[in-house]
Amino acid sequence: MRRRAFLATLAAATLPVHAARAAAANPDVIVIGAGLSGLRAALDLEEQGLKVQVVEGRARVGGRVYSLRELPGAPEAGGNGFGSGYGRCLDTAEKLGVKLIDMFPRQMMNETVLALQGKLISRSAWESSPLNILPEGYRQMMPNTIAASLIAKTNPLKNTDDWYEPTFSRYDRPIHEMYKAHGFSDAQIELAYNINAYYGTSSHDVSMLMAYFNDIWVKGMMSGKPVSYACVGGNMALPEAMARRLKSEVHSKRRVIGIRSDNAGVDVHCEGGATYRGKFAVCTVPLPVMRFISFDPPLPEVQSKAIKTVNYIPVTQVHLLAKSKFWETDGTSPSIWSDGLIGTLAPQRQDPNSTDITSLVAFARGFGAIRLDQFAPEDAKKMVVAEIERLHPAAKGKLEAVILKSWTRDPFSGGDWAIWAPGQVTELVPYVARPHGRIHFAGEHTSKSNRGMEGAQESGERTAQEIGARL
Repeated sequence: MRRRAFLATLAAATLPVHAARAAAANPDVIVIGAGLSGLRAALDLEEQGLKVQVVEGRARVGGRVYSLRELPGAPEAGGNGFGSGYGRCLDTAEKLGVKLIDMFPRQMMNETVLALQGKLISRSAWESSPLNILPEGYRQMMPNTIAASLIAKTNPLKNTDDWYEPTFSRYDRPIHEMYKAHGFSDAQIELAYNINAYYGTSSHDVSMLMAYFNDIWVKGMMSGKPVSYACVGGNMALPEAMARRLKSEVHSKRRVIGIRSDNAGVDVHCEGGATYRGKFAVCTVPLPVMRFISFDPPLPEVQSKAIKTVNYIPVTQVHLLAKSKFWETDGTSPSIWSDGLIGTLAPQRQDPNSTDITSLVAFARGFGAIRLDQFAPEDAKKMVVAEIERLHPAAKGKLEAVILKSWTRDPFSGGDWAIWAPGQVTELVPYVARPHGRIHFAGEHTSKSNRGMEGAQESGERTAQEIGARL
């Protein structure tokens, strides 16, 4: 009766006979999600001699690695690149013959200017600007650099495994308190963090412990020569090469809506009626999306709480093409950090054979992204163009907003990356990756020693080892 009740909760239409037969192959492991974590788990499991079937809700592989190949140079809407410490990503690229290019010198070509209250302010003019309300000792710093400086100055962690150790739980507090301890007023915190938050939506909803972990992780990733590798043809080339290496083709357009585990195996139910049966399952679905998957038996309370309460940072990008080099006419850099809708405006230099600007991207985070998402995409694109035109009069009629990508509106993401709020590192991080019966969990949110693309691969590697140890 329990099994029938579970199945009755799932909206399932009958599939054609050929699809049902294809789904009856009964692989050893079903991997849910064809991002870097799922593909890494699948490849490692296959190397152990196991039969693996990857199912993916999207029509493509890559997850939050997403290259916009319809634009010049295929700029990234997701994972931008990886440093010298991204060992798994670099090894995978080399093994699969994916060519890389170091984008770091190109990223350093533009000096960022500020746009506050509708005015462009150069780095040299900032310290004496009447809009500079930062406290003494910080007035010479650009607002977007202060968080990293404070975090590095106060970071008690010595290595990336420290952040989830009970010894450091006293730092699982709002990052707001770090600013207050250094004499920042609320208005100064608003300028130095909240108007264009890198993590979360404000200094109140991000744990200092998460920020400390990220600081020491970034230092490790860039400990050698400063590099920022990207795949030639777009970073999606990496997951695409991984998918091609699999022995079984990824089953795309399979949105998972239910996972049932018993003593003998796991049933994975997809929207539309496709059902997969295996001995084990690896779930790489982001936490906001996992809220809409039924688990039978129910997940433990702590994992269920993580699914219900951990938020992912809102990120909305507008990718633009310029018909002329309007920034040269204005004599101002096109690289902008702002308090407006555009968040940051970043020039993209994606042509492997040239350092010319191929496109621009307005990158809104936090509340800025939430505000953009309140409008229809075409209206939001027009608003972004209008704001750039106000800052750069020479841009009038010279810009075309081509693509808007909201990761929060993406039904397979629910945001860009996991943001651990105060208290959540201590309460939830140690438990989100724990297996539930025959269901194992991967994804960057389950990685304890890395973040981003490297964290995704680390988590896939871990789950493959866990399952291998059980067989």
